[in-house]
Amino acid sequence: MGDDKQAITAQQVSDYLAAHPDFFEHNTEILEVLELSSAPEGTISLAQRQTARLNAKNSQLQEQLQTLIDNARQNMDLQARVHELCLQLMDAHDLTTLLPGLFVTLKQQFSADEVALRLFYGESEHVLPLNEENISQLHIDDNSLKIFDKVLGKHKPVCGRLSNAQKTLLFPTSHEKVASIACLPIGHEPCGGLLAIASYEQNRFDSNMATDYLSFLGEVLMRLLRTHYHLTHDQ
Repeated sequence: MGDDKQAITAQQVSDYLAAHPDFFEHNTEILEVLELSSAPEGTISLAQRQTARLNAKNSQLQEQLQTLIDNARQNMDLQARVHELCLQLMDAHDLTTLLPGLFVTLKQQFSADEVALRLFYGESEHVLPLNEENISQLHIDDNSLKIFDKVLGKHKPVCGRLSNAQKTLLFPTSHEKVASIACLPIGHEPCGGLLAIASYEQNRFDSNMATDYLSFLGEVLMRLLRTHYHLTHDQ
């Protein structure tokens, strides 16, 4: 049987391109695979268009690679900071040193403008030392916590922006200045509270930040709070 397919001639291609002069404008990917030579001086050749497109694509890939490298460096730095913070917290002898130390380190080493700690309780409130930090207690079934149902339900930290209602609960006197937040549950099953690290800069905490290290911090803090809380009641 003969081949029903007919070869396309050079003249047909030429005629088509003449009838569709914007063909390469809408099919720029073809420029990457064509074998082209330079055009006469004073004109823009397809080879030049091809080179320009490949250069633009290369620049885009370079930018993406640099973004990945920057994120990796930030995550490594975050890991080191969280590791050092956990060691400092484990050296605390009681809540009187644990809680202020937590706030001071987060503000100094994590460049936080604001820090908030909301502790949850069941039958009765915890016995906490007097302090001037942004620390308060809420009943685990307090209606105000419903705005954090998604955060608490996932048991994972969130980084970026929170709603105005969420910011107001955490930072009642400075919520208008807070632009970005890293908010992490303190442990889970049951969750012991919320720790929020806030910045006045919009891009200080974003969704690209690694959250595994923040989850680890929340778990360590939960265990330390339980330990010191029981020690306080045993004394």
